[in-house]
Amino acid sequence: MTLGELTAGSGYNKTTTHRLLQTLVGVGWLVRAEGGGYRLGGQLLALGGIARAGIDLRAEALPVLRHLAHELGDTAFLMVPGRVGAVMIESVVGSNPLQVHGLTAGSILPYHVAAGPVVLVAYSPELEEAVLAGDRVAYTEHTVCDVEALRTRLAEVRKAGYAVSREDYIVGVGAVAAPVLAADGTPVASLSMGGPVSQFEGERLERAIGLVAQAAEDLGRHL
Repeated sequence: MTLGELTAGSGYNKTTTHRLLQTLVGVGWLVRAEGGGYRLGGQLLALGGIARAGIDLRAEALPVLRHLAHELGDTAFLMVPGRVGAVMIESVVGSNPLQVHGLTAGSILPYHVAAGPVVLVAYSPELEEAVLAGDRVAYTEHTVCDVEALRTRLAEVRKAGYAVSREDYIVGVGAVAAPVLAADGTPVASLSMGGPVSQFEGERLERAIGLVAQAAEDLGRHL
């Protein structure tokens, strides 16, 4: 649909409609077509497919989160793409003494920090463009704010298939995340494990990567 058609259909004026469309394009719900109009983006189509199938993403992911928390003892998180950041919609706390405080259902994490949000951006060209063009706050001395450094990190995440973060959002906390992908490669969600940064090293880190990556792949295939 063209800007004119959307303006007439929405009832908003042209300026407001254009601003809203740019926001929807920025987060991947809409895509600019070659002819200058707008069409549905991959994220909306992927989530729409889940809804049509009668599948509750949170309910389907909960057993997976419990399995990860049991196996590793850390806290397992499920995040989905939101307008201004990754929205945490479910978590399961493991047995490790350190819990990631302040992260509850509905919490929004900036896209340039933490493994869960970063892996969503790495697999979404629209999100990556928006994040690289926007403002980035340094939460710790390990936060990657430089455009080129962040661009390089996202490329490395795509190549590896997972993201690892160490104290870039919360001091003392590390995490591993992998994307839950739709059939077209669109990130529907991310699965991540967060806990003491000292636990995300060596053989234990490799085990965490393997478990999280496999769980995300299995969930994506199931969805």
